[in-house]
Amino acid sequence: MGSLRQRILVAMRGECYNSDIDFIMKNRLFFFVCAVAFVVLPLSAFAGTFEANQNYQLNPGVSVNDNLYVAGSDMNVAGEIKGDFFGAGGTIIISGPIGGDLMSVGGTLSLAGTVSGDVRVAGGTVILSNTIGGELLAGGGTVNITSGSVVAGDTTIGGGVVNYDGTAEKNLTISGNKVHINGIVHGNVSVHAEEITLGPKTLIDGNFEYYAPKEMTPEKDAVIKGTVNFHKTEAPEKSDSVKLVFGFIGIAWLIKSLMILTAALIALYFFTSHTTSIIAESSSHFWKEAGRGFIVLIVVPVAIIISFVTIIGVPIGILALLFYVLLIIISSIIAPLLFARLLMNYVFKKENTELNWWIAILAVIVFGLVSFIPVVGWIICFFIFLASFGTVTEHIRKKLK
Repeated sequence: MGSLRQRILVAMRGECYNSDIDFIMKNRLFFFVCAVAFVVLPLSAFAGTFEANQNYQLNPGVSVNDNLYVAGSDMNVAGEIKGDFFGAGGTIIISGPIGGDLMSVGGTLSLAGTVSGDVRVAGGTVILSNTIGGELLAGGGTVNITSGSVVAGDTTIGGGVVNYDGTAEKNLTISGNKVHINGIVHGNVSVHAEEITLGPKTLIDGNFEYYAPKEMTPEKDAVIKGTVNFHKTEAPEKSDSVKLVFGFIGIAWLIKSLMILTAALIALYFFTSHTTSIIAESSSHFWKEAGRGFIVLIVVPVAIIISFVTIIGVPIGILALLFYVLLIIISSIIAPLLFARLLMNYVFKKENTELNWWIAILAVIVFGLVSFIPVVGWIICFFIFLASFGTVTEHIRKKLK
């Protein structure tokens, strides 16, 4: 019959026979425990404090000695975080020092506290006025880097409107619609934009390379010590090829929506108790479940990668990866239904209305359209997916106990 290790390796090569399938099915609990163990054990490297509240407050003078993971509607971090900070919320204000890296996504982000490591943020409005010891990667509808900010590493920014008044110790790369630079850059600068302006306080020690429809004229006192390279770009036209691309996008969206709708109706009518339970729990404890989903979404893939380092962890890591992908698929199906429940509960005030087939159809269509709205729509859909993902993960975990 072969040892357990031999059976696993045979299955990984695709040589799984009926006896092997029977063996795996009879010992599926053992395999699940192994998968969880190889995923959870590496998580000790990511130990930290986990918070999921509608309003989170870390007061001045309070210190967190390890990593901090927070999800909520509004959060105000004025205390010290000695490890990394991961935050997801509507409004995020950080004024306390962070000893490690910072990664946040939200509607409005304001960062004034010193960060010793790298910063990666995205939101509708992003305001940075601090010192960053590592690299900066920022994206949003509007990104403002104030004159008091200093970035020690490379700086990369993408947004609709970008105002850079800070100091970049190394290279600066910006992509946006309207870009205004009025700060200091000790390295090279590369800009892709429709409209570019350089203010009087601009000082660029390196080269300035920019891509725009027309040449820009720096203000009188702006200084560029290196060479200036202009690359003319043309405004996009609606050619036949562009129309064809949009046609393919529309067809792909339609096919995706039909697939999600079919799966959502199956979940609603054939797995009614599980689906309604997940939606009820997620809508009742939205931010708690979004926090759970945020943590699982980020930490588990890294833990799976770590498990691949060990030889015995490879097959179990693959099984865990497949299970993780399955969770994402199920959560993507539940997300539009959760979206409908949230609208009925908090917008239309019809908490007692049951989900049915026509509500599911409307939910899938509207949820899909919302996902096309830049920044704000992406954030809304992302948080709803996180809440769905967190609840589905917890629901399946309880069922497998």
